[in-house]
Amino acid sequence: MKTKFVRTMDYDRFRFFNTNRNIVESHVKKLMASISEVGLLEEITINEDYYIIDGQHRFEALKRMSEHIVAKIKIGASSDSIIPVNIMRRGWSIIDYINHYSERGNKNYRLIKEVIENNETKLSTGTLLDLYSDSTFTSSAKGIREGVFKINIDKGIMLTEMIVGLEPFIPMYSQTTKFARAFSKVVKSNENFDTKRFKSQLQKHKLMIYPNSDDTARSIAELYNRRLGEKNRIF
Repeated sequence: MKTKFVRTMDYDRFRFFNTNRNIVESHVKKLMASISEVGLLEEITINEDYYIIDGQHRFEALKRMSEHIVAKIKIGASSDSIIPVNIMRRGWSIIDYINHYSERGNKNYRLIKEVIENNETKLSTGTLLDLYSDSTFTSSAKGIREGVFKINIDKGIMLTEMIVGLEPFIPMYSQTTKFARAFSKVVKSNENFDTKRFKSQLQKHKLMIYPNSDDTARSIAELYNRRLGEKNRIF
């Protein structure tokens, strides 16, 4: 891929992909302060049609300061180049990835985006990803970043309702990530999981919550299986 450079104040020539991450105002202001003090340390990256591949915050900062835009042109670069560039920079959040793939028309990402935006529980974004992920063993965050996340709406709704319903029994932990992630893992691995039995066990015995989700999952299974016949036990 050939590389050229351009220096211009014609801001209108530059364009954004729909898949670029959203502009963060605080980041733009920090860049403006940095540029004022030490200058631009790294040029932005565009393709031959002046679509910004990397550096939309730097572009916005320079534009507001009425400074020249110094850009590196990568011939042939497309929206597919946005994520690899930002992975190298490690600047993208999980929400940035969700927005990116959602804008590219991925139905799974559009649906999980709606779930996150309409969330009225105390559950974090990371926890919601785990609950709604169609996978039991693969990291949902890793799947999101790699563009392979698959959503299971029915399972996600069921798990969310189950966890929220447990709050009266374990009010300090029910909607925390360390419990919700472990609980999700146990339920997804055991189709015969009986929420009523688990609630009953919580009323009789103390559930140990550990920093590690695997340890908490084992604690949940041990509590559930207490005085239960081998046939009906979970793992």
